[in-house]
Amino acid sequence: MKTIKTTLLVSAPMWLLACSPAPEPVTDFSPSEHYRVQTPTDDLHSYANTNDVRAPHLHLELDVNFEEKTLSGFAEYQLEYINSEAAEFVLDTDDLDIHRVELSDGEGWQDGSFRLGEDDPVLGAALRIELTDQPTKVRVHYTSSPTATGLDWVEPAGTAGGEHPYLYSQSQPHYARTWVPIQDTASSRLTFSARLTTPPQLIGLMGANNPPNPERTGVYEMASEQAIPPYLMAIAVGDLEFHALNERMAIYAEPSVLEAAVNEFSYTTDMMEVTESMFGPYAWDRYDQLILPPSFPFGGMENPQLAYITPTVIAGDQSLVSLIAHELAHSWSGNLVTNATWRDLWLNEGFTSYVQNRIMEAVYGEERALMERMLADQSLKRSIESLTERQQVLHLELEQRDPETIFTSVPYDKAASFLFFLESRVGRDVFDSFVRQYFADYSFKSLNTKEFEQYLYDNLVDSNDNVSREDVQQWLYQPGLPESMVTVEVDAFSEVDDARQAWLEGAAVDMSQWSIHERLYFLRHLPNGMSDDELARLDRELGLTSTQNNAVLTNWLEIAIRHDYEPALHRVEEMALGMGRLAYLIPVYSALLEADPTRAFELYEQAKPDYHQLTRDSIEALLADAR
Repeated sequence: MKTIKTTLLVSAPMWLLACSPAPEPVTDFSPSEHYRVQTPTDDLHSYANTNDVRAPHLHLELDVNFEEKTLSGFAEYQLEYINSEAAEFVLDTDDLDIHRVELSDGEGWQDGSFRLGEDDPVLGAALRIELTDQPTKVRVHYTSSPTATGLDWVEPAGTAGGEHPYLYSQSQPHYARTWVPIQDTASSRLTFSARLTTPPQLIGLMGANNPPNPERTGVYEMASEQAIPPYLMAIAVGDLEFHALNERMAIYAEPSVLEAAVNEFSYTTDMMEVTESMFGPYAWDRYDQLILPPSFPFGGMENPQLAYITPTVIAGDQSLVSLIAHELAHSWSGNLVTNATWRDLWLNEGFTSYVQNRIMEAVYGEERALMERMLADQSLKRSIESLTERQQVLHLELEQRDPETIFTSVPYDKAASFLFFLESRVGRDVFDSFVRQYFADYSFKSLNTKEFEQYLYDNLVDSNDNVSREDVQQWLYQPGLPESMVTVEVDAFSEVDDARQAWLEGAAVDMSQWSIHERLYFLRHLPNGMSDDELARLDRELGLTSTQNNAVLTNWLEIAIRHDYEPALHRVEEMALGMGRLAYLIPVYSALLEADPTRAFELYEQAKPDYHQLTRDSIEALLADAR
């Protein structure tokens, strides 16, 4: 990751609290030099010649070496010839050591010819394999780099147990190529099987149908019968235990974390039921959740059948489980129906953020869902002011910039607002029927914005007098927020406004029963320049310094840092040294850079060894801007 958004305000928007990769502050989104690399398809971030040859099935055999921090073995592809005269099979790679290539026509293997192209800082290097006599299979023997961006090798000290190491991957948006030679484009899908060899005391898993509650044998086999886009490839190895929630859902976590995770996320079964009732059957074999080490840079990652979850949302009261709803929603939006290229990211994240809110409403009630929408809308309106007009458009002109640069509030919260707008114009029942049919019609397919736009006209807009094509085009292709945006107001927040004013005037206010959303809203609207006595009173009455809710803590630490409130500052060091989640670290480092830049640089140097590479890249970009 090259950059990350720095305008996180008191209440984090959907794209930070419940999302996949973290965003940017993109400082330069203007047109750069023309495309550096010629790509064979419309996906400008992949060398893969999927227009000539596709690989519908992958078999992996990998040895997991924690001492060397490498994966070694082979990737074997079945080939499908789109062009009968295709002369080469092109895969995406990034910093992989390619040992040799083999070809097969079904009767034995023979050495094949290959070459690696020049390395591009965003795309990596094309692996071009000569298709002599048009083989039916290709096998690539390789070793990953110890510094592969898509892999995090966590030392024992960075785990909950402190005894065993932990490996996990992060392939989205374009990092699968750092640990598998692959046609790394979201427009293509593949099924896969795998055989992992690991240290015998550890459990090996992948984003596939893993055998439930596996024995610790050091050899693990799994398969994905459903085709996935390559950015959903996932691998994890660690000291894990298993807890079944029902016959198709379970939680994996380190032993000391498992009970708390089960207590926090047991409602996932209810979330599954309501989502299926609204938007159609769950299309995958299992839905397991894996609790990662705290170094994981993001809230979650929607890897099919093995969703990744940060432990930083284990608050003890289910106050942060909108993230769980978000990752589950991806099983329909993103995993089942996928954006064809990264400039179409809103098709993944906007629908997912919309479905997330519908899940929260169904399970936790309308008021909570409306509060989350209102907080997200407030953050969207603030953050969009820091983006260029080009960045404010749903259908972005990304060209070949790093796809990390598009993970802003726009494809999450603006896109969700677009869908709520459509719902408001046609009615919920009609819109639910449309979304359900959309998921069914594009099941296990990828599409771009233009294709969706036409589908929307044909199946919803043109048959409804309350919404027009002009409305849709404004949402998709114009910057800013349309006047037609549906805004929500929550009575509970009006009561918080009254309570805040009374509290500032010295009155006693009972805040003990407030939800996390009311607390965040209260903190967000506090004035600048509070006195030490007011801060101490606030800390005492809301239990802020001692809170175990990381969303509340982050917002409190921003206030404490900027006011130099000494009693809370020890939690700054605990957070920086104890986790790698960017949604919480970036606002804390940003506040430190304003108040005490020297301390920010010192703290980062101390914490850096335990951060994921993406976390290091993002914080270093933030620090570089402050030099």
